[in-house]
Amino acid sequence: MVDILKHEGKPAFVVMPYDEYQAMLKKLEDLEDSDAVHEFRAALRRGEEELIPAEVVNRLLTENTVKVWREYRGMSQKSLAEKTGISEAMISQIESGRKQGSLKTITKIAQALNLTVDDIID
Repeated sequence: MVDILKHEGKPAFVVMPYDEYQAMLKKLEDLEDSDAVHEFRAALRRGEEELIPAEVVNRLLTENTVKVWREYRGMSQKSLAEKTGISEAMISQIESGRKQGSLKTITKIAQALNLTVDDIID
């Protein structure tokens, strides 16, 4: 049962039982989730998103992100160095944690690995 209250002759408020209100909110949340899934799948088809295997995600939680992404992308330190113009020694130092790399360096690495800077920085 829903009551519509009017103000100046126009519908202004709806009064409804609380359980119906809660059920309506749940359906709206489900619809938003469904829309988000459809948007993700469309972005995946367009190549704007990718699925990352669980083993890679688990490694990202415990290992150097540059190294994990580089290996996942099938690149050697040498090929990453060539693609970025950063020395192979610097790539090695970043991966070992001896150096962090400047924002400019991390940006080049992110671009070469088809990532955002946020994907690399912890």
